[in-house]
Parts: sequence; C-alpha cells; structure tokens
Amino acid sequence: MEARATRAVFAIAVGSGLASLSMNFWIPFVPLYMKQLGATSDANALFWVGVAAGAQGVARLVAGPVWGILSDRYGRKSMFLRALYSGSFTMAIAAFATQPWHIVAAFTMQGLFSGFNPAATALTSVSVPDRRLNSSLSVVTGAQFLGSTLGPAIGAVLAVAVGYRGAIIGGAMLPAIAGVYATIAVPRDTTGASPETVGEGGSRSGSIRSLLTLQFSLALAVWFFSLAFGQLLRIAAPIALERIVGPAQATAASGVAFTLAGLAGVGGVVVAQRLVRPGRLQYTLIVTSVGVGLGHLVLPLVANATTFIAAFAVIAMLQAAMVPATNTLIAANAPRDRRGTAFGLASGMQAVAFMVGPITAAGFAVVSLNLGFAVLGVLFVALGVMIRVGVREPDL
Repeated sequence: MEARATRAVFAIAVGSGLASLSMNFWIPFVPLYMKQLGATSDANALFWVGVAAGAQGVARLVAGPVWGILSDRYGRKSMFLRALYSGSFTMAIAAFATQPWHIVAAFTMQGLFSGFNPAATALTSVSVPDRRLNSSLSVVTGAQFLGSTLGPAIGAVLAVAVGYRGAIIGGAMLPAIAGVYATIAVPRDTTGASPETVGEGGSRSGSIRSLLTLQFSLALAVWFFSLAFGQLLRIAAPIALERIVGPAQATAASGVAFTLAGLAGVGGVVVAQRLVRPGRLQYTLIVTSVGVGLGHLVLPLVANATTFIAAFAVIAMLQAAMVPATNTLIAANAPRDRRGTAFGLASGMQAVAFMVGPITAAGFAVVSLNLGFAVLGVLFVALGVMIRVGVREPDL
C-alpha cells in the first residue's frame, strides 16, 4: 500500500510539474506575441494581456468549485486527467491565434477547463494516508514550483530557436504527455461517501455549506491571504527594483530576483517536506507567516538591489513553505470523499486572490510602495496571531 501511494505521488508530481512548466513557457514573450498578432503598441499589448488574465481568473472562479464537486462524484483522477489534456488543447489554440482576442479566448478556455493544481492536490490528498499528507503535498508542490521556475527560461530559449508559435506548441505537448503517464501510473481513486458525510437514513450530506466549518473556513482564509499578497509582491517587485537601480538595470535585476525567488521557493517546499510532521502544522504556519511579515517590514528600509533581492528570496522561500502546510490544513478539515469539492473551493479563492493582488499592488504604487510593504508586514504578523488563536492543529 505504501509503495503504491509513493508511486502515485511521484506520478502526480511529474504530471503537475510538467503542466506547470508548460503553462509558464510564454511568460517572457506574451506581450511580444500580442504585438505580433496585431496589438498596436506596448500599452495595447499589455492591455490585451490584462484582459486575458482577468478572463482566465473569472472563468477559474466559476469553474473551480464545479470541477471540484464533479471530482468527488466521478473521481479525482479523472479530473486530473481532464485538466492535463485540456491544458494541452487550450495552449495549442494560442499557437494558432491570428488576433489578440484569440489569446483571450484561449486563456478563458484554460480557466474553464484546465486548472491542474487543485486537481493534483485533491488527487494527492486521497492517494496517501493522512499522516503522509504534508510530505506528499510538499513533493507535488515542489514539482509545481520547479516547473514554474524553469518554464519561463525554457520558453525563452525555445522562442529564440523556433519562434513564439513553435515554443507554444512545444509547451502544449507536455501536459498531454504527463496525462498519458498519469493514466498508467496513478491508481483510480474511490468516490464512496465516508461515514462523516452520511446523514440519517443513509443520505449523503453533500452541500457546500456542510463543508464550510469554522476550521475549514480559516484554512481557506489563510490560503487566500497568502496567495493574494504573495502575488502583490511579485507584481510590485520589478517597480521597486527599478526605483532602486534605475530603468537601465531593472530588467536584469528583476530576472535575477525572480530566478532566485523561484529556487528559494523550491528550497522552502523541500524544507517543509523534510521538517514538517503531523502535529506541527499550526506551528509551521505561525512561523512562516510571522517570518514573511518581518521580511516585508525590511523591504522599505532597503537601499540597494542586493539586499532587496535577498529579502525577496527569503520571503518567497517562507511563502512556498506555507503552501503544502495550508493545503494539508484544507484537506485535514474536509472528509476524504469531499476533498475534490474542498480544493475546488480553494481554486475559486485562488482565482480571486490572483485578481485582488495586482489591483492592490496598483493602488499602493499610486500612494507608496514602501507603505504597502509595511502594511503587508503588519498584516502577515497579524495572520500569524490569528492562526495561533483560531486554527486548531488537525489530528493526522
């Protein structure tokens, strides 16, 4: 049984890692591709990128909970495979685009039909014993971080070698390859109701309201907060670096910052996988939240790019360590047969977070980025206090 679970986790990690790699292929050249398709200026290209990202977020917000409910009825494995194959299809659409609005359509369809992260997390959570939740989710999350770190670099190299369309086609093949491997390697999961979700007379209590206990809601709140304001820092960092080093060096400094942050994120997940054990989830989330808060409080005091990048990387490492711990908290506060729905709700919260983060970053940029970093620092420390007071350590 243990060996079977280990093989399943490895296959899910490979699948979601390859999918994450492919979905990040085009980050370095999406605005340039928009101009190739007919965007009239840099501003117009960024406008279309913003429309595409917003449409994807709204679609994911609507579709995430629905796919989660269906996964509990028809199997988490089937939903994971659906996400992988759909990812290949929607990315391939972008390769044959001829106008900017075609990219918007591809992103929208990706939001509606793909979404492999929550599917991978839900499948992992029912493929291993609860005592292995954090370590297994750390492996899958680490693969996703590694994919998102390497994706832009590989995509940029492919774009130079075979052009934008060739790079997108190459990226589109990866989720389908991962889907074939997952079809063979991941066992089919069961979908029967657990005793805690069966009511009187044998009826199944399957409403979303029954899932929204206080502890589950707190876990979702931690998930939303960490993602939304983690996204805010990612959006604001290039602007903050430009103000420190000047426009001429801002691109290079941002590249170094995001590369180191990606590697630090993988390191944070590895550390969490090694050190965090059942009984330490609350402690892990308190330490990482307070650490992230203190890191943000350092940013307004920074006067050179090296220190800023170092603080940015440390924050990324701590936030990455929060991800598997928070996913474990979400899974532990949902019955096994409702975890697809649970992570579908988490996917919806993620979509909202990815819209709130950039909007908040834009607001702070108008007033003061340093003020924004200080406010975030205080809020993350407050989050740690809330976790200490409100979150109960799950029994795994």
